[in-house]
Amino acid sequence: MGNGLSDQTSILSNLPSFQSFHIVILGLDCAGKTTVLYRLQFNEFVNTVP
Repeated sequence: MGNGLSDQTSILSNLPSFQSFHIVILGLDCAGKTTVLYRLQFNEFVNTVP
């Protein structure tokens, strides 16, 4: 999943029309939603404590 996330951010950054957009993250408990959010926000992996 991490590799797919890296590919998607590079695709969106190359498109000039996507200056600002909203992302909705839905999923089950312990599915990695916070991990994806922190990866998009800080561009690094952050260890979270549940």
